Amino acid sequence: MKNSTNKKEIGISLTKIAFSNIPYVGQLLSEVIFEYRGRIKQNRLNKFTELLSEYFANSSEVNIEKIQSEDFSDLFEAILKRVVETKSEQKLRRFRDILTNSINANLDHENSERYLDLTSNLTEIDVSILKNHQLFDNTFDERYDKKNSYEKILPVLEKNVQSEYEVKEKGFANDWENAVKKYTATKDAIRAINEQNKRVNIYRTADFYGINEAEFLYSKQKLYSLGLLIDSGFGKFDYKPFGIMSITEFAKKFLEFIK
Repeated sequence: MKNSTNKKEIGISLTKIAFSNIPYVGQLLSEVIFEYRGRIKQNRLNKFTELLSEYFANSSEVNIEKIQSEDFSDLFEAILKRVVETKSEQKLRRFRDILTNSINANLDHENSERYLDLTSNLTEIDVSILKNHQLFDNTFDERYDKKNSYEKILPVLEKNVQSEYEVKEKGFANDWENAVKKYTATKDAIRAINEQNKRVNIYRTADFYGINEAEFLYSKQKLYSLGLLIDSGFGKFDYKPFGIMSITEFAKKFLEFIK
């Protein structure tokens, strides 16, 4: 217990040292507390500070030069403004991770405000759905389209097998073996694609996320409206609105930012 308390105190000390090296942060903290005097919002800020303290307490090295940089200061200020508006501890942790990751990684500071707004607006379920839709890439879509084309020609191949069999039974020269080979190969290809897609299609179901269909649809529509998902099922023969979604390049950049 004593060791845990000491580590926490060390973390708080490191946090203060780190922040003292960032221009205007002390002033900013005062402004934030002054602007949001309510106890709840002060508690949010305090909680965020504790989370940062944990990071510094468990981090073997702190890049002081990086946290003195203008980019880090701008990011820190932008995050603080959102922290006091955030009641979710999960989001506080996500903001903490974004800030601390920026110490050792090169984030897209050019679009940080936009990404931070998304972080504030999206729930953990939204983020989980978005992350898992990374699996539905061009390769997945190519397999899906290929399976549909196979399924369309399968009845034709089956009919051809039957016709060749009838000719074969009459003792005439025929192409029965080749017809069977094509039919079997097509069925096997459909089965193989179904197995491949089955392993990831679970992420397109509400059950996986522990929500109902209405909530799942709402989340997908929300991500669609924000430019993070696209309705890639449009134009397919079994199309259902928002049934087959894919991630956008913008969403990939956002996920890189929040890691």
